[in-house]
Amino acid sequence: MKLPAKSIVLGTLLGGAVGDAMGAPFEGLWADSIPSADSLAASFHEYHGYPNGQFTDDTQLTLATIQSIVEQNDIVVADIARQIAELWRHHSVIGPGGACTQAAERYLATGDHRNMGAPVGQAGNGTAMRTAALGLWFDSDESLIRVVADVSRITHQDSRSVAGGVTIAMAAKLLSSASDINPHSFCRILADACHDINSEMADLLQLLPNHLNDEGALDFIAHAGQRTPEFEKPIITPFVIPTVLASIYSILTCPDSWLEAVTFAVRLGGDVDTLGAIVGALAGARHGIDSIPQNLIDCLQDSRDIEVLATRYHLAIPAQDESGG
Repeated sequence: MKLPAKSIVLGTLLGGAVGDAMGAPFEGLWADSIPSADSLAASFHEYHGYPNGQFTDDTQLTLATIQSIVEQNDIVVADIARQIAELWRHHSVIGPGGACTQAAERYLATGDHRNMGAPVGQAGNGTAMRTAALGLWFDSDESLIRVVADVSRITHQDSRSVAGGVTIAMAAKLLSSASDINPHSFCRILADACHDINSEMADLLQLLPNHLNDEGALDFIAHAGQRTPEFEKPIITPFVIPTVLASIYSILTCPDSWLEAVTFAVRLGGDVDTLGAIVGALAGARHGIDSIPQNLIDCLQDSRDIEVLATRYHLAIPAQDESGG
């Protein structure tokens, strides 16, 4: 695997932030209450109480993670935990999830990252929302799985959440380097990556390609991992399994366009800032920075700072060889 091009790194970080900001005004809404794809592409919509183009905790935790790596010139789990917790120390988190908040507060009280993650049973998507860019760091799949799992456990100890973090990082790695994506082989690699962490996630990923172009696909995704559906109509909740499946489904359904993939994801309804952030990052890893509409980048809050951080991250990514990185 070659080092990712600067365009790919920029696309991953800025793409995630743009997707997050696109979805943020519509978090929790049903699909039929979300504007058309053309409307989403034209400009950011009003996010009550925030400036135009404001992203949320999904991007904030991603940037904290990458900031740590750039400063340490390595992935140091303890320092990533510290950087994440600092967001809560300074009361700067926008739309935080409960599990991540518990984890950060536990760290601030103890200074110990090893047991700060929310306990088993809380399987939110706060891992998957921040790990796509980590996938660009690794040449070795084995190293990616081990290290991203450790980074995921900063906020969530539940194996489903850990598997979600690993899946999204592996997806970004694959998308950044593969010219063509075969849904079955792609999902098989993702399943293999997370199988030893959580076999349920792996099994569902294996089944996902069978639902492409299937009228019941959204029901399969939205209800995945649940004994009984939480809602009668399908909607993507913050539960990590539907979030990850919906993100991969969006990429596989719209493989040729950043904008189509992200607007498709946001229009699924539910936790759409997180869906936008994940799919924006994955599509950015596939297509690069030039695929993201310039009008949205120009209106994104802190876009220049994110560009600078992405450039520094690109320079920090280690040279890779056949033995891994």
